[in-house]
Amino acid sequence: MMKTNLNEMEALRKLGGDPIVQSSDYQVQSSHIHSSTIGEANSSMPVPETPSSGLTVKVNYVGANFDERQTRRKFTPKFPGNEIAGTIHSVGSSLPNSNYTVGDKVIIIPDEAIINTGYTEYIPIEDPSNVIQVPNSVPLEVAAMLPGGALTAYAAVSCARHHIEKLLKVKSCINVLIVGAGGLGLWTIKLAKYLLDNDCSSVRIFLADNSIDKLLTAQDHGCYDIIHWNEEDHEQYIHERTLDSCRGGVDVIIDYVGSHRSMQRSLKVLNREGVILVGGNSTSETNISLNALAAKQQSIVGIPKGNVNQLIELLNAVADKQLEVPQYKVAPVEDAMQIYEDLAECRLTGRVVFKYGSQSSEQEVDNH
Repeated sequence: MMKTNLNEMEALRKLGGDPIVQSSDYQVQSSHIHSSTIGEANSSMPVPETPSSGLTVKVNYVGANFDERQTRRKFTPKFPGNEIAGTIHSVGSSLPNSNYTVGDKVIIIPDEAIINTGYTEYIPIEDPSNVIQVPNSVPLEVAAMLPGGALTAYAAVSCARHHIEKLLKVKSCINVLIVGAGGLGLWTIKLAKYLLDNDCSSVRIFLADNSIDKLLTAQDHGCYDIIHWNEEDHEQYIHERTLDSCRGGVDVIIDYVGSHRSMQRSLKVLNREGVILVGGNSTSETNISLNALAAKQQSIVGIPKGNVNQLIELLNAVADKQLEVPQYKVAPVEDAMQIYEDLAECRLTGRVVFKYGSQSSEQEVDNH
């Protein structure tokens, strides 16, 4: 693996000399998260009635994530997010041929009707098909991360794989650039190794971000090289630095930032017949020359929504230890306000999962 600028970055971090000015491209707003809703979610609340043909899930872990679109539409759940894992608290009396037992570990499939209620201690599930049982070998805090960030990264890599396989018929090496070295970026590194498998030696994964700490974490997770997009630098210098790292340009770009700036940078380094996969929660808009896209036979594709079959494969891959889990931290739900502030200001590396219960305490898990 290459170590471009790694020593310089490490020295800057140790000296406290972080040259980065946080760009709004990488930030979200936390003004719609209030301490009253945090307290409400963790307070003692009555257990809801279990649907006769459904289930009630006791929440044990929830993923810390935030969607900027919630701010735009002024939607304020008790906890923003769609990553919930817990245990079955009760089973409906009319549930036919139930394979569910009280105490079973489950994750809740992201569904607008469910997550709009916010994360309370108990969640009634009308349709049992909205939960998936978790193998005993998968810790619940890990399972909680799978329906959201991990599934998004899975969908992105699956979509990219088709293009990579096509290009490998005419090229010996493919460069893939991931924009954004947060939780999604780390999951993408691990999933690329898992999904590409035999082609992994012919694919080089690069990570670009404006945070040195996040880039160093990504380097530890096994990417080929890291690229510091320092927002204080001139755009031409960032462009040249990216091309210098990604020798031969970039064939596939997975952009989790989805901003005007990240898109324009991506287009400048994208090879002929290259593809940009766009995700992220940004509300930014940008201008793109359709003539240039057509002339270079490039394409821009939205990252598809992951499906249930992919989520089940994720669970099984983690259970069988075929897929490594990125770095994450478990924090008590009482710390949610501070965590969300750190998330909004891009101060977090890796993922954070909230734990419910009186025994909750902070712990960090790094499998590398």
